Amino acid sequence: MTGRKLILSRTAAPLLLLLAAAIIVFLLSHRDVETNLETAAAPQWDTIRPSLDLRTAASPSQLDVTHASAASLLQSQDIWYSRWMNNEIYANLKEKELNERSIRAELLDRQNFQPLSVCGRKTNVGTTQDLTLLEKYFKMDNTCPGENSKKIMVLRGDLAHGRTGNNLIEFLHALQFARDMDYQLAITSNSWAIEMLRMMWFNPSYDDGWAAKFEKEFCVKIIQPDDSLKGWVVVPYGLNPNNSVAVTKYLFDYQSELPLDKYIASQSRFIQKLFRHYNLGPESMCSGINAIFGDDKKDVMYSVIHNRHLEGAPGLRLMQRMSRTSRCHPTAALEMYPEYVKSILRPIGMLNHPIVLITDGENPDVAKRLLEDPEIGPMLRLVPESASWIGGDITLGIMSNVFIGNPASSFSGFIAKARIAFGFGHNHLFRTKVSTGIGKLEWVTTCGDACVFDKNMLGNMS
Repeated sequence: MTGRKLILSRTAAPLLLLLAAAIIVFLLSHRDVETNLETAAAPQWDTIRPSLDLRTAASPSQLDVTHASAASLLQSQDIWYSRWMNNEIYANLKEKELNERSIRAELLDRQNFQPLSVCGRKTNVGTTQDLTLLEKYFKMDNTCPGENSKKIMVLRGDLAHGRTGNNLIEFLHALQFARDMDYQLAITSNSWAIEMLRMMWFNPSYDDGWAAKFEKEFCVKIIQPDDSLKGWVVVPYGLNPNNSVAVTKYLFDYQSELPLDKYIASQSRFIQKLFRHYNLGPESMCSGINAIFGDDKKDVMYSVIHNRHLEGAPGLRLMQRMSRTSRCHPTAALEMYPEYVKSILRPIGMLNHPIVLITDGENPDVAKRLLEDPEIGPMLRLVPESASWIGGDITLGIMSNVFIGNPASSFSGFIAKARIAFGFGHNHLFRTKVSTGIGKLEWVTTCGDACVFDKNMLGNMS
């Protein structure tokens, strides 16, 4: 056949393309998993979408040398959000003329943030007092939406769309929707939202004033189910406000029109406010950290793998959708093979530190493979059943030094968003294998930390 050209007819070419596409879909659904990781078609590096944050690497080789040791990993935690908070505001302060010298002195005394701590581990953001002071004197956008509006959205009913990860998105989207549209947000005292949130934050058993704090933090009204809404216009239009599943599905699908950097800042502030009121009982948000690390929890360096199987076939379809937008591998984050995990942890020296697995338990083969791996197995920690629950697992993931998650999981997405809100980097959700140009395949990040907030990547899960 050398030197001959194959000419397709106008009718044959489309048919062959359709046949090829069908074969590819079939193979993606049925091929052996180990073969996926070794022989999947690898895109060239220049086709990978750039990340939208300061952690973007310019080439595959740069990813390997970005963090050479565990010490440098700690030093690199200060990503753009916390740098903006800690440095630029105070740089502007020195040039700003304040009428009262006492106010100026008070602010300057706080140049070095006392970081917010969660379960004894420090974040890279300030305490409640630090941020309140900044909001007070720098006129940050801390006004409540809907102050001059007669339009109101009400979260009511005991049913919501999806599981906990989805419900967290729905609550955060409700806050964003109210702020974007300048509407008042109200929540009935017996709603799904109050029940979910009080499991993890604002526990009334330990704080009689939780309701007033909650209303102030999030600019919401807590109302009783039978309270009259006379004089209010209930939004969104066209939905039965008593159908809580329909309303929460609407909120889950809501995508803000804010620019990405402003959306990240807005959502980050909501998440920070939640964790200034995290529960220590009756179920403690610190249960997983306490059970695994005990007295060493303050300074221990550890990684977390979140394995979410996503009910098999539906999970594969969702991952393939994520793969089309972010160019991540279509199955690797579902399967968490040792090779995939080690490609993340080895370059930053974290194979020598504890590795915690949090899981939905639907695919026990993942834990089995990791335990049998000679490098990962000795460092792997499983959360004791007595300490394993949604809140404890969330905190374990958020407060880790490195997080390896599944971009198709809203639970992983919340953890990654909270880590950005706390000023943590090293969120690994979007990875694939690429050709380096010399015949070698190499695991690289296809989309950076900020992509969990990017609607172009995650759509309604952003």
